[in-house]
Amino acid sequence: MDISYWLVFFTAALALNLAPGPDLMFVLSRTVTQGRRVGLASAAGVSTGALVHVAAAAFGLSAVLATSAEAFAAVKWLGAVYLICLGIQT
Repeated sequence: MDISYWLVFFTAALALNLAPGPDLMFVLSRTVTQGRRVGLASAAGVSTGALVHVAAAAFGLSAVLATSAEAFAAVKWLGAVYLICLGIQT
């Protein structure tokens, strides 16, 4: 591969990582309303979630979910149940 492809890729990746998104707004709002300790815990949670997501993709979970409708449905329903549980707790 030509070096120019890598340069474009890394430039785009850097721009996407530096752009503020929902995770930054979440951490910022928690820090402002509840303090530094809660903000750091929120940042750690967001980072842990990203790490798990990247690890799952690296181990091929994305390919499995893309090819298996049953696996995708199972993950979708587990996520829905998890969100419902979070809503009830809140």
